[in-house]
Amino acid sequence: MLADYAPLLYVPADRPDLIEVVTGEKFPEVSAVAVCLEDAVRASERPRLAAGLGSLLARIGGAHPSGGRPHVFLRPADEEILTILLDLPGIERIDGFILPKATPRRIEQWAEITHGRYALLPILETREALSPWGRHELAEACLIHRALIPRVRIGANDLFSLLGGLRRPPGRTVYETPVGRVIDELLTVFAPRGLALCGPVFDRLDDHATLARECQEDVQRGCFAKTALTPRQVEIIAESYRPTAEETQEAMQLLDPAAPAVFRWGGAMQEPACHRAWAEGIVRRAQAFHPLERSERAA
Repeated sequence: MLADYAPLLYVPADRPDLIEVVTGEKFPEVSAVAVCLEDAVRASERPRLAAGLGSLLARIGGAHPSGGRPHVFLRPADEEILTILLDLPGIERIDGFILPKATPRRIEQWAEITHGRYALLPILETREALSPWGRHELAEACLIHRALIPRVRIGANDLFSLLGGLRRPPGRTVYETPVGRVIDELLTVFAPRGLALCGPVFDRLDDHATLARECQEDVQRGCFAKTALTPRQVEIIAESYRPTAEETQEAMQLLDPAAPAVFRWGGAMQEPACHRAWAEGIVRRAQAFHPLERSERAA
């Protein structure tokens, strides 16, 4: 269940200690890793790096020091690199592929190329994500392949670029920028279809206070499984997703079969008919994070 919320640590495919990261030997607190064969590496190097992942695949079947290796997702740049990866021995050991620059056509193509055998995580980072009609077309394409798509990611940096070459200002959450409005509009299209969105990457590496503030905004929108760029970000994101004791108690009051139709608790009006989905989400998060003590994550 933790995989539904786990921050996804983003690492380039040419990282020297890639095998140690992906097997969990280096960062045992990390429970999900994205190996990038797109923007994080030179285009000329992608075929070689993709073919060279065979040694990594041979290792990820081993045990993670804390009881199980991280979930591993590969992010190929295009269909050519995806095909190289699919031909590698041991490719069935990965948990899925991240689909960058997702369009309705590419979602259909990747589902066909992978024969529906792997999870796909599309990234919304093209002009379609900025268009009302485009958003609906993207959502419908994801819905068609809902069984393959556990979550849909948001490519904030590409969206900033599309909006006139902008970049996240220091000290600002993404929701305090024009991309925040785009994310909220994506939510109104994807969430009612049952398609969960992930929080976008936060690329100000040393500004942990603003990251924590942005994570709270993510949570309030139901956006989890945020991409992290460092293990420290992983810890901050995971801690933001853990419900407070007060939230958990409130949720249990709402889910109590004996609860009145309307009642007061915690200084708020509680209506199980309206707030049940929120309460169920809080309980799922509490169940996912309760076994993880801080000392285990920060080891």
